[in-house]
Order: sequence, then structure tokens, then C-alpha cells
Amino acid sequence: MQKNEEEPRPIRSTPLAALRENILRISEVPPSSAKSAVRELKVVRISQAPLELWVVMGRESDYLVIRGTYCSCPHFVIRVVNGETTMPCYHLVAVEMAIRQGRFHDLSLSLSKDELQDIVLEVLAGSRSTTLRRKLYMLGRREEG
Repeated sequence: MQKNEEEPRPIRSTPLAALRENILRISEVPPSSAKSAVRELKVVRISQAPLELWVVMGRESDYLVIRGTYCSCPHFVIRVVNGETTMPCYHLVAVEMAIRQGRFHDLSLSLSKDELQDIVLEVLAGSRSTTLRRKLYMLGRREEG
């Protein structure tokens, strides 16, 4: 090897890369909570690229998700963001599964900017989004009629 040539350096896995690998791995054999969220259509896309925002309607609260990157749930905010673990919450896994299976509500084209903002603020306040539920209810009524 000549002096100017460098040996290839091993690629170090970043915490985000490890998180994404874990999401993909776990979505192959998902926990029952992720399966239930997808089966019960509790995964909702609320905006489009370049930044897709998702909401997973959880048992206690709704959670804001950025696919493969972020969840507003306590597990993610406390354990993942602080570097304690790269194991994802079930909300991140549920979004991945819902996309693969095409089993989610898509409100991305039917929300006004104000409604999108209201949903995000309601979810980040740590509660269930009444705006989101109202939109889903209206969507269901249109499909019935």
C-alpha cells in the first residue's frame, strides 16, 4: 500500500442508526402493543414530506412520531434521548409496521394548518388530541354516508 492511501476506517454506528436498526428488527417480530395499534388503526399520518409527522393514539395519551427518529412518549424522551438505550418504543415500531402494511389513517391532505398545529400542540401537551379525534370522526361519517 502506498503512503498516500489510507486504510478504510470502520463505520461507527451512531445512536440514531442503532435506533433505526432496532426499529426494523423489532418490527419483524413486533410486541403485541405495536400489533394492536396497527390492527386498530391507531396510527395517523398528519403531514407530508419533507417532514412526515405521525400520531399514535396510545392507551394513556397520543404521541407525536417522526418515523425512525423521534417519539414524544416518556420512554423515548427519558431513555433514548439521554443515551440510556437505543431500543425503540412501540410507537416507533407501530408507525414502521403501519407504513409497510398500508394500515393507517391519512389526514395529511385534509388538515388545515391550524388543525395540524392544534393536533401537534394537544399531543405535546401530553394529552389526547380532541382535534384529531374530531377529524377522524368526520372522516368516518363521510365514508359511511
